[in-house]
Amino acid sequence: MATTPTVAQWQLARELQALRERRGLNLTEVSEILSVRISTVSRWEAAERVPREKELRELLQYYELPEQEAEALLQLRRQAGKRGWWQSYDLEQRYGTFIGLEASAAEIEVYSSTVVTGLLQTERYARAVISGVNSAVTPEDLERQIEVRRARINQALSDDGPNLWVIMGEAAIRQQVGGTEVMREQITHLQDLSTHPKVTLQVIPYAAGAHIGLVVPTFMILKLPHPGLSTVYVEGYRSNLFLDSAQDLTNHEAIFNQLRLAGVGGNMLRNLLSDIHREL
Repeated sequence: MATTPTVAQWQLARELQALRERRGLNLTEVSEILSVRISTVSRWEAAERVPREKELRELLQYYELPEQEAEALLQLRRQAGKRGWWQSYDLEQRYGTFIGLEASAAEIEVYSSTVVTGLLQTERYARAVISGVNSAVTPEDLERQIEVRRARINQALSDDGPNLWVIMGEAAIRQQVGGTEVMREQITHLQDLSTHPKVTLQVIPYAAGAHIGLVVPTFMILKLPHPGLSTVYVEGYRSNLFLDSAQDLTNHEAIFNQLRLAGVGGNMLRNLLSDIHREL
């Protein structure tokens, strides 16, 4: 799995924070060493901004980092400064960060209770969802979002893509998004994906009764092949969050394991999808 500029930036941010903390310095002290704003140092460590090479070299010299280790961080900085394919679009920064992490993930675990998750959507279903949740979306913005989603799907479902485990609530496959024909196409697509070699698909049927998924929002666990960089991405209506503490990851893994037990897959899932397709 290739390292995207986003992942390089996150790695660099973690290393800079670790170096500062090992030397017992706070953000203010680092800002004074480099004669930059405290907010600038904070944004470096939050992976919101890439330091200039001159600033990074000066900081690494102050830390007296061995040449080989310093060069490795400078190389990360060069990778972080490159543009990912998604940066050619006018995307909100947090969404762009999410795409960069998704593109480098080795494994992705997704839970979505009421809508077919983005990576498994057909184009007509995606258009209906985007238009339905934002009636003010312009035709240009709609096409841009569809193009970005198409690129994400192509990458995720390619031979080089991650292992993808998706759990959805039955409501996600029964809500008639876009009308009958759109849903027939979407259900057929899910039937095809249920045998995809890199996709594990489950649905939690209504008959499962009460389960933890009834009270948790849509989330994705992005497992990156880089120590300490896995994260949870939680989707909301107005804002999306990255939760990357060890406790956040542990908690969401425990939730996902409970959802696995409630969901059905394999032939039981295909039978459910066939029943819904016939009803449409």
